[in-house]
Amino acid sequence: MNYLVAYSTDKGGREALALGRMLAGGGHVSLTVCVVVPEVWGHPSLARVDAEYAAFLRSHAEDAIAEARDLLGGDVDAEYVTRAAPSATEGIVSAADEFGASLIVLGSARHGPLGRFTVGGVTNEMLHSAPVPVALTPRGYRPSSEVRLRRVTCAFAGATRSRTAFDAATQLSYRHGVPLRLTSLVVRDRQMYPSQVGYDAERLVAEQWRRQAEEAQQQALATLPEEARAEAGVVSGRDWEDALDSLPWEEGEILVMGSSRLGPVARVFLGSNSTKILRHSPVPVLVVPRGADVHLDDAAPA
Repeated sequence: MNYLVAYSTDKGGREALALGRMLAGGGHVSLTVCVVVPEVWGHPSLARVDAEYAAFLRSHAEDAIAEARDLLGGDVDAEYVTRAAPSATEGIVSAADEFGASLIVLGSARHGPLGRFTVGGVTNEMLHSAPVPVALTPRGYRPSSEVRLRRVTCAFAGATRSRTAFDAATQLSYRHGVPLRLTSLVVRDRQMYPSQVGYDAERLVAEQWRRQAEEAQQQALATLPEEARAEAGVVSGRDWEDALDSLPWEEGEILVMGSSRLGPVARVFLGSNSTKILRHSPVPVLVVPRGADVHLDDAAPA
């Protein structure tokens, strides 16, 4: 099993590397740490500007690889590669395909709040083009080198579109031998004035949705082997941040969610609710392409 970490010489790159190290531990997983540099023009100029720029890029990539190797240490089975591409997104997707990566790890943009993930330019492109699950790292994420994956939580809506995320979460928990938790979120914003149907009707709808979610969770859990360690629950909140913060989280936890049903098949595409969950999640998030053929438990240890 191989995971690809997109590495850059900034805090986002180091945080992605930390998540890659956490995911690689205990799951018989190897890492491909990839540094993508711009593709240079193939015909040198008379002033040798292109040659100087190419030499600069080679030196930058070598320094980045040396830094990543030093940060990761020798406890993780890792390969370090450099790829030149017209864009970072193209380089990452191409490398993931070349090395058979089962998921891609990315860091957060720098302009967001600490402890939360913020979508940047490269991430936004990746979330529309990645053919495999994408693990997204909150800004400031720095677990100790001893931390390993301890629990997998699946954001479960109970609909058909949750099936891919549920399957991916199940596979990940099986591979790493950690518990699985299904969580459905009920969010009702507080309003100054009720709608025409009134608060009682709104509460009735929310309660009905909760019961349906619980039934769907139990149906999903019934498909798991008897020895599987799994639990389920429904949490409520006045907004997405409140609902997510009301959950107990462990160090070494990851949240798995699916992409929107409106997006292309086998590609990640976030809808409005998924975007809000991603924005407010206090732990790393694994986003699974809709309808993708996910392989996170291939040759998993017995």
